[in-house]
Amino acid sequence: MLTRTLLIAIALLVAGGAWRVVRWYWRPRLALPDALILERAADGVRVFLDVRNEGAGRSRGCRAILIRCEKRESGGWVRVDPKRAPDRGDPNGPKAGIPSHDSARIALDHVLPDEPGSYRLEIAVINGEERRSSYVIEM
Repeated sequence: MLTRTLLIAIALLVAGGAWRVVRWYWRPRLALPDALILERAADGVRVFLDVRNEGAGRSRGCRAILIRCEKRESGGWVRVDPKRAPDRGDPNGPKAGIPSHDSARIALDHVLPDEPGSYRLEIAVINGEERRSSYVIEM
């Protein structure tokens, strides 16, 4: 009786471990681009990222979030609070899905001000896990 219970427990542990390994392998792995895509709009400058999924699993619900925006002034970097994009106002709004070994263009949830200068952006792309990257752009 004890041997049978012990064997069942070992089998459940092995099955659980195998499931975790399969889930780890079959997950999306996002790679952020080296450069951003900027487009002028009526309300400011829109920022897009071409995000690549290098994993074996499909990425569901990807969104790009602005963590921090700073503008270079004479004294150094000054924090700027850009306004939220009108169509991206809802945090549960549109999200992108990226198939395995493919890429998709994702819009940032904020619109940058249309003022010339150097900006430093810290952006996070979220789809269950988070990838962050910093960019310095000239406008």
